[in-house]
Amino acid sequence: MMKLIHAPNNWLEKTVKPFNFEEHDAPSIEKDMVEIMDTERGVGLSANQVELDAQIFVIKPTELKGYEDNKGFAIINPKITHASQETVMAEEGCLSFPFLYIKIKRPFGLVVDCLDITGKECTIELTGWNARVFGHEYDHLYGINFIDRVSKLRLSMAKKKRSNYIKKYDQLYKRRIK
Repeated sequence: MMKLIHAPNNWLEKTVKPFNFEEHDAPSIEKDMVEIMDTERGVGLSANQVELDAQIFVIKPTELKGYEDNKGFAIINPKITHASQETVMAEEGCLSFPFLYIKIKRPFGLVVDCLDITGKECTIELTGWNARVFGHEYDHLYGINFIDRVSKLRLSMAKKKRSNYIKKYDQLYKRRIK
């Protein structure tokens, strides 16, 4: 049974193997990963985050032509064929790094080739938020985490902010229990 893992964990630093349709049941994996993503209130989840050695991740797009809004689906063996020169700096979080948010620079647009759960080849154009989510999950497949994309100073500041948030939350929670 799949479960979400949290950092630190070696799986989060691992490059996973190409997805093999003879070894893995893509529809079942997609269903399980979307369920975990939805339960955790995420917008993406990669194989590394559930200890699966295969190039697959799920995303929940918004306003993506040909796809239902907010319905997660799998992307298998993705390859980025084009990234826009235009980049956008925006805040990201990660289900495997709870309550940690960091501003990351990513391309505004991507064109990607991938397979769907039936093994059909697809080309998808992503912009804005969808390109950001794709880039974040794509990085995971190569053992790259969003914390690897910032300086040690920015990471340290983000961790301190997270620590303060957790302390404040714990204090509020303890008051409510009394």
